[in-house]
Amino acid sequence: MKHIKVGVGFGLFRLGMPTPEAIAHVAESAEEWGLDSFWLSDHLMAPTPELDVIATLSLIASRTTRIKLGPSVFLLNLRHPLVAAKSFATLDYFSRGRIVMAVGTGANLADYAACGIPTEGRGRRLDEGIVILRKAWTEKNFSFHGKYFNFDNVTIEPHPARRMHNDSGTIDLWVGGKADAALKRTARFADGFFASFQAPEEFARNMATVRKYAVEFGRANARIESGLILLCRLAPTRERALEAMRPMLAAMGRGGDAFLQRTVFGSPDDIIARLKEYIDVGLDKFVLWPVAEPAAWSEQMELIGREIASHYNREAQAA
Repeated sequence: MKHIKVGVGFGLFRLGMPTPEAIAHVAESAEEWGLDSFWLSDHLMAPTPELDVIATLSLIASRTTRIKLGPSVFLLNLRHPLVAAKSFATLDYFSRGRIVMAVGTGANLADYAACGIPTEGRGRRLDEGIVILRKAWTEKNFSFHGKYFNFDNVTIEPHPARRMHNDSGTIDLWVGGKADAALKRTARFADGFFASFQAPEEFARNMATVRKYAVEFGRANARIESGLILLCRLAPTRERALEAMRPMLAAMGRGGDAFLQRTVFGSPDDIIARLKEYIDVGLDKFVLWPVAEPAAWSEQMELIGREIASHYNREAQAA
């Protein structure tokens, strides 16, 4: 039986901006309760204030020692890949090899306009960026000549800690998204597929497509993992969880129904039962994203760790 891993994510602070102390406390609590990973969303322009993902990950790295850390997803196209490679190699050094990186094109095209980056060809730009990250993290005096990036004799050190569990030997690079182009990118380049807010049948269909494309790209035996971000709210009952989420639902307007369909909420038993539907189609890594105001984050973190992650940890120990 696979060990089901549970991480947590934060961002899109529609219910209030957390203090630095609150962020650090939540990260420390996540590690204390045995959670696997801690993820942060990345946005340049957002409807509410949003913290810089690299700076925030650095804060969390300084207050934890075991939990894996990463962006979900990092908008690589808004940065030069060499600058991003330097930043994440540094984060990996500070965290002693705990960084995992998920990348994507992003959905807000206004970010591209603000940064003076054309939206045309953003998929190919991301492809080149992924290749450059891997080269920067594993090679010295390397050169690259593509459509969007051209340079010679670059060395960025220190390199990230050596990984033995993936095919690339460096920081895991996962790809987020559900469009066909994102599935092809995962199959061609990635160590993992990072889905967001998908129903079990959606995830199963997308992962099967990734596997099919991997064969076409000559990666039939590649190690391509998968994980899923799900919004969540824990409470003694589904009714109380739904009541706690009403401010967020009201803020989303007509999007609230679709939001609920891709949210796990209720008692721990309710959430474990819902997660089983995903586990049955092959998922073994979850990132639960609490729908909670900052004052409730600590309690939600404890509940996720004590009632959800611990459940799967006990199952693994008993197997």
